[in-house]
Amino acid sequence: MKITDYGNSYVTWTGNVDPNDNRKPGHMPWPNTVRILLDSRCWISDESGETREYNMLSPCRTEWMYRSDVLWHLPNYEFAGIYSDTEWMAGHIKVGDVNKFGGDWRISSHIEGRFKELKTVVRHHPKVQKLDNHRQVVEATMDYLPIIARTEVWSDDGKTRATVEYPVKTMNVQIERGRMQVDTGPLIYPDFQGDEESEIRKLQFAYVCYNTDDVAEFVLRGPTPVTSEGREVGTYIDYTDIRRVPIQNTFYAAMI
Repeated sequence: MKITDYGNSYVTWTGNVDPNDNRKPGHMPWPNTVRILLDSRCWISDESGETREYNMLSPCRTEWMYRSDVLWHLPNYEFAGIYSDTEWMAGHIKVGDVNKFGGDWRISSHIEGRFKELKTVVRHHPKVQKLDNHRQVVEATMDYLPIIARTEVWSDDGKTRATVEYPVKTMNVQIERGRMQVDTGPLIYPDFQGDEESEIRKLQFAYVCYNTDDVAEFVLRGPTPVTSEGREVGTYIDYTDIRRVPIQNTFYAAMI
């Protein structure tokens, strides 16, 4: 079983210089190559037997490139994205009007022509052990081993299934009872019940919480109302849409 080493797997790309970018103070007019860690991977398959792979990059913040006077954008934005070998869905998240810049947090496009080069470098843990029960999960936690989970979800009709892989960054354990509870992310959640036609747009930014291997609660990111004295005064992007769904879950420990 090949299990991704999320501390040593990356997406890297070289962007094109946009001659029409007139923002101030502006980037230095040089091509930029970026390397970003992967946060989650997802494989989706259907009745045809075809499997499609998607990867989530670790979020970062917006910056002015290679300047000597100022580096951070102000206001600042989070940049996050999910991509396949042909499609790209990414954008910027900020507090404020989601219909203005910063509301472009789920813009999808084809990869071709967007970058000078884009590639994914995936490395795997050389030795892993499948954890057969929660007491083994507790032991691996207290041995400070990297733990990676694979969580399977499926459409209501069972025709489309997805395996979501991610590192468990936050693990809670009750040592005496051999109990565990995961609270981790961000990761990819395939929203098979959503209205989007494009498969990549069915993929949501999410966190997951569970303490069994057959049911989980995912909290999805989306427009969230801001209220004051019972009245909506604005909207921002946050994790507030909770989905409780059946899963099949497997844990692996990287042996170090």
